[in-house]
Parts: sequence; C-alpha cells; structure tokens
Amino acid sequence: MGGVIFRRPVFPSRVSRRFSVQSVLLGSCLLGLGAVSSAAAQDTVLFGLKLPPGYLNRFDRIEVLASNTGGTGVRFLPMPISTDLRLTLVKTPTALEYGIGTQIGNLGVQVGVFNGVPRAEMNQWLASGFQWNGLVQGRGALSRFALGYTHSENAGRFRLFNALGLAQQAGVSAPYSHSEVSGVAPRRFGKINTAVGMTGRLYTFPSERSAQASFDLSLSANYSPVPGMLLETLYLERQAAGSTPIPDFGLGHYRQSTLNITYRLSGADSAFRLGAVRSRVVRNWTGKYTYVHGDVFLSSSALPSMLGPSVGYQWGPDGKDSHWLISLVSLPK
Repeated sequence: MGGVIFRRPVFPSRVSRRFSVQSVLLGSCLLGLGAVSSAAAQDTVLFGLKLPPGYLNRFDRIEVLASNTGGTGVRFLPMPISTDLRLTLVKTPTALEYGIGTQIGNLGVQVGVFNGVPRAEMNQWLASGFQWNGLVQGRGALSRFALGYTHSENAGRFRLFNALGLAQQAGVSAPYSHSEVSGVAPRRFGKINTAVGMTGRLYTFPSERSAQASFDLSLSANYSPVPGMLLETLYLERQAAGSTPIPDFGLGHYRQSTLNITYRLSGADSAFRLGAVRSRVVRNWTGKYTYVHGDVFLSSSALPSMLGPSVGYQWGPDGKDSHWLISLVSLPK
C-alpha cells in the first residue's frame, strides 16, 4: 500500500463476521434524538451529563461500522470533554481493535492497536506549508519519520509535495525522498459535470539504489436526469514502474470503474422516513472482482446524515471468493 504520507489520522480496520443492522441503527438514532433534544432546549446537558461547548457538532465525523466484511464497532466517537478526543473500538474475527486520537489545530495524534499491530502516530498536516509525520508500529510493520513541504493553489485543485524521510519495515531501514504532484480540472457540459484528475508520485531510495514512479488518472462525471436522481460514474487507472525496499510504499497497476445511481425522496424532514435509495456497481478490472450493492437510507430530523442497511454481492475471479456483502451505510442529507 502507498499514497500520500501526510494526512489526518485514520484508524485502520479489519474484517468481521455477523452483525445486527437494527441494533446499530437504533443506537445511532437514539443518540441523535438525545443530542437534538438538548440542542433544541439550548441546554448543554445530554442524558444528565454536562457537555463542553460545541460537543454535539463533533458527531459529524463519527463512523458506525456494521459489516460482514468490514467489522462491527465505531470510529471517531467523541468523548464528552473539552479536548476533541475520539475513541475507536472495532471487533474483528481475530482481535479487538482499539485506539484514541485527537486533532488539535493542524496537529493529529493517534495511539492504539490496529490490525493486531501496536501503533503510535503524530503528524502536522497543512494544505500548504511545512509538515511532518512520525509513525511507530510494532511487529515489523512500517515505521517512519518524514519532513516535507506542500504547496497548493486554485482552492487545492493543484498540489505539489516534497518530503525527505527515514522508513523501516520488515527489518529493512532506508532513507527516502517522496515527490508528488496532483491536479484536478472540472468542467461542465450543460447538466453534466465532469472532472479529470491526475497524480504523479516518485519514491527514491538512495542507499538501496532503487526508485518507484507511479501515475494515477481519474475520470468522473455526474448527471441529474430528473429532480432527486443523480447518476455518478468514476474511472481510475494507475500505472507504476520500478521497485521499493519498503513494501507499504509500493504501488502496482490498477484499474477500477464505478457507477452509482441515487434517488432522494422528496418530503419534509420528520422524525423518521425513507430518505433515499441507491444502487452501486464496482468493477475491479485488475483483480477481476465485481461488486453490486443496493442501499436504503432512512432519514430522521434527529440525525445529521441518513443511515440504512446495504445488501450486496461480490463476484470473484473464475467464480471464486464470491459471497454476500451486508453493511450499514450513510449518506449526507
């Protein structure tokens, strides 16, 4: 796995087996109802607990997991204290993942056990300017320290990034450089919105006398044929050449196509109603996998987003690794 080094902390996840959509959804709705009731009364007390100012606004980043392939649990659950401290707790078939993290201005911190690996990370992430990242992991997983500079223009549509660092993984230590340039060009044709995105990156390892270059091309478009309906398409292709002594920095050839059809039902926001339905088709051309999903979203005035169950199916290459996909999904209102 590779990608941009400097980013806001994201807790990894593993796979899990059975779950109950009803119980997770009900718990989320009850939490939202309690939050809105307090906000409506202009009170800072929720379920008898005094809350810090602005606490209820932190729930816009919470992620509830309920999937037969992605695990069960919660990510970024805000703690009722003045510091924006967030808890992650996810049950997988083989382990219990847990961690805490916080974002103080541009400084991000996370500590815990993810994918069965102890992890501690601290970074400073900026849209433009100097930034750094420090990551320490156990069990031979990737550890690194890097210092870099990012320059962005045109509301972030163009980004230039350069960094120098030291990485260690699987017993190999190597200094490296990482350069990346990316841009996106949106254009509108009547009711059709399109965008072309490009990202080029280069990793060099002087002591190992190796390097790897990769290039991403993405094409996207969306169109609304009737009110409430939105058709979205996305195509991503990646080409890569060279080698890297750090496995997590390595990227390979990849192609994927996605088609989403979403229909939002009109109606005044109420305590509980059907808000939207969505169909998704994803084709991983590289791995020869096809995924089909059907999503139903329930809307409540008590929640900032719509939530609901998703039922899908995965077709693997040559008829292998095919199974049902069941999860809880969300959609902004």
